[in-house]
Amino acid sequence: MQSLLYDKWLPVRCRDGAKDWMAPVELADENIEDLAAVRADFQGAAWQFLIGLLQTTLAPQDIEKWEDMLEEGLTEQQLREAFKPVELAFRFGPETPSFMQDYQSLDGEDTPLAALLPEIPGGNTLKRNTDHFIKRGVVEKLCPRCAAQALFSLQINAPAGGKGYRTSLRGGGPLTTLLEFKETPPGTPLWKKLWLNVMPQSEGRMPLPQQYDAAVFPWLAPTRTSEKTITTPEQAHPLQAYWGMPRRIRINFDKTDQGHCDLCGEISSQLLSQMTVKNYGVQYVGWSHPLTPYRRQLKGEGELLSVKGQPGGLCWRDWLGLNWTTASEHNQEIPARAVTQFLKNADKALRHNIRFWSFGYDFDNMKARCWYEHHIPVLITENAQELEPLFAQVIASAGRVLGLLRGALKEAWFGELKNAKGDFSFIDIDFWQQTRPLFEQFVEEVKYGDRVAQQTCEKRLKGKIWQFAKRYFDERVFTSPDAPVDYGQIMKARKKYFTTSEEKLARRKEKQQEGTK
Repeated sequence: MQSLLYDKWLPVRCRDGAKDWMAPVELADENIEDLAAVRADFQGAAWQFLIGLLQTTLAPQDIEKWEDMLEEGLTEQQLREAFKPVELAFRFGPETPSFMQDYQSLDGEDTPLAALLPEIPGGNTLKRNTDHFIKRGVVEKLCPRCAAQALFSLQINAPAGGKGYRTSLRGGGPLTTLLEFKETPPGTPLWKKLWLNVMPQSEGRMPLPQQYDAAVFPWLAPTRTSEKTITTPEQAHPLQAYWGMPRRIRINFDKTDQGHCDLCGEISSQLLSQMTVKNYGVQYVGWSHPLTPYRRQLKGEGELLSVKGQPGGLCWRDWLGLNWTTASEHNQEIPARAVTQFLKNADKALRHNIRFWSFGYDFDNMKARCWYEHHIPVLITENAQELEPLFAQVIASAGRVLGLLRGALKEAWFGELKNAKGDFSFIDIDFWQQTRPLFEQFVEEVKYGDRVAQQTCEKRLKGKIWQFAKRYFDERVFTSPDAPVDYGQIMKARKKYFTTSEEKLARRKEKQQEGTK
């Protein structure tokens, strides 16, 4: 059996730029600067694995002890002592228990191990021979290191997978929001970067358990299947949020081959290619994951729904909900718990050198459409809550301008809105992405200004966004070789949508003055 605590299985980048493999017990090594996974989703999963491991075994009691650890450093001896009670849960291999796998042998469906990867064609796709764009056979054999990474990544991101194949504890394709240094001091070791996301037990409401059993690690006992049963936070330990196991899987360790791993390229004598899967794994209901932001609908029962990846990724319209608990017309936006407690309790100097690293899949049911990553500024100031209404007002104003731009382009291209057909989401994506620098500049300008200065900055930003919309319209309808050209139709739309009330009033006055001459 491989140990996911003491054996080298996580790819890392060292201070000198060299790539190596690390065992989690070596995390205190100051020479290790970052993880270096072969895939972006594995990178995100490996970060969450180590954050969850530290939170589960080494979380300090309060913020003072958290700061002491950050300043004084971490030792391998501390890690060995902290890991000792959880050794059984992190064994990976043919025996039971095995990390993130069903406690019992399964009589389910034999499946290629590559199906752990979300982009691999599923069974129905293969049967129908419709794998036109992502072909079968690209990935077939994985080394145990990559298999463990793929297994964990699936369990924490699991999308809808057919009848009884449950989504992850956070739902399918959840957005993860981690804290990272905005300007990383040279030589900062990996463990300090991870530590930003570890919550003190008291502030994070994550007490360490008296006993590390199936209440924390569900694979340490027969699976709580979900034919008729759900699993709520009251039926497990809060730390199971980091170790949710919605899918019932047993990797076949008896059938192995020798050769190169299809993911990392390393030579292995234990290449794995098969697993058995079965439906009705753990169905998580009512959970809140500390590393994920949520939305709560203001109407109805108000169920917590994790923020998911979306076409085009996050834009600055979404930033408020990553920073503070806010309310829009229909939803309450709730930041990740780890973010909230950090911004509330951490040292001022540290808070001002932090930004967000947000990532996750955009799934269409069980199909992975895209993986998105964003590095987002923290809207942190000493009067942050005071500025929240100002930011919300600017975002709402930008949304109205976008609506005008969208309508203008449709009428310029199709004459009437009812004739507009097609996917126009590219307009929204372009708008939010290309105006992002304007909003970032605005955030910096209003941080320390008084109310009058803030109002001046707000007016200037709105003017710039308005000019951007007009310029974008002109570029799309006058210079795009793909756009139909009907100049009368274009100018009619431009006048309708981009002549402001002030401009109309000024022109009316000009005409009146001309008439009196």
